[in-house]
Amino acid sequence: MASSLPPDLAVLLEPFCATHSGPGPVPFQAVNLEGVHTLAKRRGISLAKAMALCLEHDIWPLRFTRNRGVFLAQEQRGLLESRAAIIGCGGLGGHVATLLARAGVGAFTLCDCDVFDESNLNRQILCRETALGRNKALVAREELAAIASHADVRVFPVVAGPDNLPEILHGASIVMDCLDSLATRCSVAAAADAAGIPFIHGAVAGDEGFAMLVRPGEKSLDLLYPDRVRFSEHASNGRGAESRLGVPTLTPAAIAVLQASLALQVLTGKKPGSARLWHFDIAGPMLEVLTL
Repeated sequence: MASSLPPDLAVLLEPFCATHSGPGPVPFQAVNLEGVHTLAKRRGISLAKAMALCLEHDIWPLRFTRNRGVFLAQEQRGLLESRAAIIGCGGLGGHVATLLARAGVGAFTLCDCDVFDESNLNRQILCRETALGRNKALVAREELAAIASHADVRVFPVVAGPDNLPEILHGASIVMDCLDSLATRCSVAAAADAAGIPFIHGAVAGDEGFAMLVRPGEKSLDLLYPDRVRFSEHASNGRGAESRLGVPTLTPAAIAVLQASLALQVLTGKKPGSARLWHFDIAGPMLEVLTL
């Protein structure tokens, strides 16, 4: 057991810990989920805080040990203490939510007014036949609870707009744009900018998609959509090219990975380049980075 641990904590966790030789260059201690539950109950704290306490002493929750080598213990702890606001819980949002939950993000705000229908079954990972007719954000909350019982999840099964976005984005560390409405996307981007929160844009159509980090004060989205006023809610029922080109199975999954990667870099204190548009063409496949 790690020598830096307080004696009472070392004794408490001893039955639930094991030494692992990797990932990483040196052996380390890992604690299983039963140990995390025991610690949380003994200290009267949440599961997420119990995991963060273990990481503070370089004891890794077993569920995150495969992240070691990519993330440092303090970075993994930082993810647990972060909140991702995911606006849109369909094709992109379902993938993004589950990826970030598995990576270790400890809190989520989920917003979507829509319900699942049969046309979503081809690409929306949270859509099952048993979920048809149910609100996407509420289904997403259930999925996150099954993946990461320690995660704190707030749900807004409503349309995101200027009137409610300050409440929806309150406390968020990152805002994930998983929308198919350009008008709503621009409203969310403006609210994130006003709140000083980094914004991760994502869009898909046909075999192609885009992902981009927009930091507060940057105008990258304006450069990407200079004619956005023309493509208002009155055009294509508020949707973009996906209404003409469709969205096959693979595209949302691929772009969600790009979005999640950018989010994890931001949340762990890394500095991915701004005003860089990641374009992925599944048909190639081809990944390119464009500078705006």
